[in-house]
Amino acid sequence: MGRLLYIDILKGWSILCIVFLHFETGVIPGWLNAWIGNFMIAAFYFTSGWLSGIKPKDITLKELAKKRWQTLGKPYIYFSILILLFDIILWVAGHYDIKYIAREIFKTITLRGIGTLWFLPSLFGGEIIFRFLHNKNKWTLTLLVLLITLAYLHHYFYWLANYRDRSEVYQLIDAPFYTIRKMLYAWPTIGIAYLISKNLGHILTKLKSFTVFCLGLGITACSIYINGGFIPLSFGDLSPLIVPVIGPMGLLLLAYPLKNGIIVKFLEFWGVNSLTMMVTHYSITLVICRMIDNVIFHAPFTGVRTLVWFVVAIIATYPMVWFFNHKARWMLGKS
Repeated sequence: MGRLLYIDILKGWSILCIVFLHFETGVIPGWLNAWIGNFMIAAFYFTSGWLSGIKPKDITLKELAKKRWQTLGKPYIYFSILILLFDIILWVAGHYDIKYIAREIFKTITLRGIGTLWFLPSLFGGEIIFRFLHNKNKWTLTLLVLLITLAYLHHYFYWLANYRDRSEVYQLIDAPFYTIRKMLYAWPTIGIAYLISKNLGHILTKLKSFTVFCLGLGITACSIYINGGFIPLSFGDLSPLIVPVIGPMGLLLLAYPLKNGIIVKFLEFWGVNSLTMMVTHYSITLVICRMIDNVIFHAPFTGVRTLVWFVVAIIATYPMVWFFNHKARWMLGKS
């Protein structure tokens, strides 16, 4: 099965949203920031499950592990080394101290990852968990684990918002468990997307493009509505658990009918090259932009100027994409 345009559009939109939220400071309203934050990473989990569901034959656990080690495991190692080298250069230049470097090494070893690199082992682990449960055909166990996972995550989000200790010691203790939580967060979204595409994906081919687009618009609007906290829930705010599913689903349906145009090509490009953008924007591009803003322009990295840096970051990533696609494909897990 070749690449699907609507999947690349969704991934492109999502990675650009990730970069946007990491750059912008105090520009967009809080509700929009929260909504984007709830679907932007989950969209990659969702597309993983969706693609698994539309394949005519399920992949085995061994095949999945081998494939994802190549496309996620190796890039995690290679880019961790690259970013560590970048950090060491800044340490030598006096921008970081030795404690910062030691912390980055610790995060790498514990799979917490430097910057956004945590995403790679989290997706890897989430896919492995789902595939293991699915291949064993233990749907009763799967449902039980799903409920436990959702309950745990809901408790975590509530605790995180109210009681989290933000000290350095806590962050070190939390590092080994951070990616585990992200795996638990990932696999239900992967599984739900798999079930939707497996059982309902074929219906999309029978619907008119306008109908699919309107359906996507409606689901996206619902995700925004729910994320805004307008629906009263007696046992807490479950939007961090609901929006990661219906948010990507709505955006996928919006992307499904799209075929051409400058914006489509732009989103498709970043969808195809989302890995490069994911692993470089936070720990390299954003760091450089902040340094230039502070050292050269002597200006705070905040407000509308961060939107300018966001555009600069996208432009600056194009040569990185070319380099990794043509000179260092092995770093992306490609032969």
